[in-house]
Amino acid sequence: MSSPSITELVPMMICKDVQATIEFYREILGFEVRDRMDNVGTSGWASLERGPVRLMLASPSYIPAPKPMQGQLSEVLFYFYTDDVVGLRDHIVQRDYPVGDFAVRFYQMKEIELTDPEGHVLIFGQDTDEPPTPE
Repeated sequence: MSSPSITELVPMMICKDVQATIEFYREILGFEVRDRMDNVGTSGWASLERGPVRLMLASPSYIPAPKPMQGQLSEVLFYFYTDDVVGLRDHIVQRDYPVGDFAVRFYQMKEIELTDPEGHVLIFGQDTDEPPTPE
């Protein structure tokens, strides 16, 4: 007997200020608001999308973040694939938002990293044949 299928993963990012975080994802990264509830929790809830990529933002009092069990890691990095990491970095720089330099990893991805207003680490990567960036 096979297990039931899983059809999609939509990260829910806990944010102290959902409203400000919505603006970051709209203005800096080009996401659109798919749905929102501004009157729940301390700062609301929203569903965002850009093409096939979806995210949810939630006030901590809307859905409390789970407490990590002792000895377990609780940090999450959000990794996005793009077909134009150079153009994306240029787009972010034009909006005066801080973004890291390019790094080519040993696994043949050219990446940039930035942090959203809530402290979530976002990494954007594109396949490359470039040699790895020296450490």
